[in-house]
Amino acid sequence: MDRQDLASYIPLVVAAVFATLPGMRMAAAQQDDECSRNLPSCDLQERKTHLRAQIWSGPCEPSQWDALPRQGYPIDSVDGMLKVKVGPRAPVHFLNGVCEAHRPDGDVDHGLHELEKAATVGLLPSQRNAAALFEGLLHCRKLAELDDRYQGELTTKLAPREAFCMHRGMAKASFTRVRWEGLEMSYDTSSFSLTGHAESMAQCYAEYLHGGYDATCGVVSSPSPAAIDAAAETVSRELLADYFGTATEDAPPEGSAIPPLKAMLARKIEMADSSLRDSAALLGGLVQKKDLLVGSYQGIASMFCLPESETAGLCAGPLPSAVARLHEGYERAVLRSQTILDFVDRWVSGLYEHQGKDVRVELQNSHEGLRDMLARAELPAVPNEMTLLEKLDLMKRDMALLADRTAVENDLMKRQCSIYFCEIRNRNRTFFTNACNQVDATAGRPVKDVNALCAADVAGTVVSGAQTAAALCTGVGLPASYVSNTAMTARAVDTCMSEFHP
Repeated sequence: MDRQDLASYIPLVVAAVFATLPGMRMAAAQQDDECSRNLPSCDLQERKTHLRAQIWSGPCEPSQWDALPRQGYPIDSVDGMLKVKVGPRAPVHFLNGVCEAHRPDGDVDHGLHELEKAATVGLLPSQRNAAALFEGLLHCRKLAELDDRYQGELTTKLAPREAFCMHRGMAKASFTRVRWEGLEMSYDTSSFSLTGHAESMAQCYAEYLHGGYDATCGVVSSPSPAAIDAAAETVSRELLADYFGTATEDAPPEGSAIPPLKAMLARKIEMADSSLRDSAALLGGLVQKKDLLVGSYQGIASMFCLPESETAGLCAGPLPSAVARLHEGYERAVLRSQTILDFVDRWVSGLYEHQGKDVRVELQNSHEGLRDMLARAELPAVPNEMTLLEKLDLMKRDMALLADRTAVENDLMKRQCSIYFCEIRNRNRTFFTNACNQVDATAGRPVKDVNALCAADVAGTVVSGAQTAAALCTGVGLPASYVSNTAMTARAVDTCMSEFHP
């Protein structure tokens, strides 16, 4: 291919390169000073890059950069040996990639890897542009190798085609990153020049980067806006005439066929009108059913929630009110019954023991002992003390009172508190202590370890959470003298019981 044919493939960007080349300085400046002491004398500067043939005269390995001249690269003395000072003035990955790019037998893949890595370690602007240029030229060299290896099968086999298209796209991207106005490159040998690199890039465009491989690599070139408008106008004119008919001034004579799209739209409109009429009738029926449903719902809801109570978020209709009263009465009855049953269990259990002996053994041995025990139970042990029958009668009256839903809760609580603090805890302290020391058959532990009401200190009579029986009973009005750790006399117990259980 002669130079005239080659120039026809060069893109505009390559042509711009040739336009700027005459203004570039191609010769390296005199560098007599050492780079370590005078950075402006280094080979690698922000606006220029000077490359020496010594870089690619040997293997492309970091170990050979220590031998670079001191006037062009910063050198440090480490353990008595001269070592290149790695940094922007001596980027190792950049030097590795430049070495591979300039050696005739250079490792293309290694050069690409090193130049790509160099772009991530902070190159100066001129070296960054040079790295992009060399990276693109290495991709072009890889394209030539693939073409030489596969020849006619390059675009027919999947693996070679994918590798070819990948390097083709990377070459274009690399050349695009070059900022030619900031690239000044010089050599100490006539074997290479920036002009020669630009010509190699142009040759690559002419052979591999032109539009002829776009279809092979799946690159779609979009037509110009004018061509798109013209094609759309032509197609739309034909389709509109076929489906909608011609314009009014070009209409066919009477009796001609109706365009298919017009006929289809007319049928759709008729179907829509018919559906609309049917839907209106269905909607009317749904509205009537909705009104009936709302009426039924409101009638049922009035039994639960009154209209004026809905705004407050409460339901105070006939049914909720009646259920609430029944629930309150049932809750009080359960609470009272449980208290009475517990009291009776403890009281009866105490009757079975007398002076440390189980009286049931004596009851089995002697009917006379049974009659004596019943007599003692019917007669008061001390003056003014209620008998067993009187206490059972009192429990019966309490249960009758509990059935009355109008009873005051505080009075009920005070009755329970008087039974616990006066009768159970203080009538007979020894009996109370012995009862609490009994082993609970269910838990397998003493009652005092299971039930906090057996606590010797009233402050420990926990009922629920942090509430104690002492706090609850004083809160409902039981005198503090009864709710204390002080032992009560028999007279005080009688007074307490007569006051709250007249």
